Amino acid sequence: MVVCYHFYRPIRSYIHLGGIGVRVFFVLSGFLITGILLKSRFEMEASGGHRGHALRRFYIRRVLRIFPLYYFALAIAWLGKVADVRPAIAWHAAYLSNVYFFLENSAHPGHWGGQVSHLWSLAVEEQFYLLWPWIILFARRRWLPGIALAFAVLGPVFRLVVTRLTGNDITPVLLPGCIDSLALGAYLAMTVLPEFEDHPLVRPVGPAVLWAGVALLAANLAAQQSGGYWDFQIVSFDMAIAVLGLWLVARASRGIGGFAGQALGWGPIRYIGTISYGIYVYHLLIPALLPKLARRFGRPDLFVPLGDQTLGFLLFYACVTVLVAALSWHLFEAPINRLKARFEYR
Repeated sequence: MVVCYHFYRPIRSYIHLGGIGVRVFFVLSGFLITGILLKSRFEMEASGGHRGHALRRFYIRRVLRIFPLYYFALAIAWLGKVADVRPAIAWHAAYLSNVYFFLENSAHPGHWGGQVSHLWSLAVEEQFYLLWPWIILFARRRWLPGIALAFAVLGPVFRLVVTRLTGNDITPVLLPGCIDSLALGAYLAMTVLPEFEDHPLVRPVGPAVLWAGVALLAANLAAQQSGGYWDFQIVSFDMAIAVLGLWLVARASRGIGGFAGQALGWGPIRYIGTISYGIYVYHLLIPALLPKLARRFGRPDLFVPLGDQTLGFLLFYACVTVLVAALSWHLFEAPINRLKARFEYR
């Protein structure tokens, strides 16, 4: 979704595929990370271990998976003089790209991010990792579903208040501005664990959630078509996708059968999942760097026939991105990732 949105301009006239893809991922991330942390906490409680051990292991494993590729790609972007990297390199290196973009958009509305605009979501993820493990591992167990639901409410309220006060239309790139997607995923993790089955705030996620998401998204699209109801648009889009993502991830966590399940279990699709972090990190950098390389080797018009974000542009750069991500996985990421075996949660 994100690659199509960034590489094929005509799609933007119909639907915000990039925004949908990122927010579904946030729900999935909240679900997986919370599930890992909760299971680790329960094992520590059962064995008499210290939760600080789980916290250290979590951060070591996250660093091994996330930092090497991120800083490698950032170094390539800096050396390749990709636009919008060098002036803000300290922000990007500190995983504060989203804050920098928010401030840039306040000073120069509509001019933010450029060829590294996708870094905002990586910053959000890292900020979430700094906050959430402390809550899941150290807050009282019975408080956790309420905390997750409270954060789910915080997201739309923050978007509404901050957008009204600042006029900044990219408030959702800040962690509190998209915390509802992550928090709903976290809540979902609690609904599938037996330790929470008797909790008064925990309910299974069923078809009603799907239809609520569909209705909210339809209302959001209607508001966009009308050109009005700006406050509602800001509040509702993220929440609509988060609710739909909640249902989708809940459905997937129970197993998807039939043709859809077979398609999702197909080897190439699963492989795309394996290298998806690399696809996301590299995808905007490649169209920025390849034309520069062509000019350096005396072929300045080499990529001109692809046009500017045409279907040919999409197909070519999507294939190159997958190839680069695959090479990155096998030659660089996977060897580092195997070190995680030394830091199991048990």
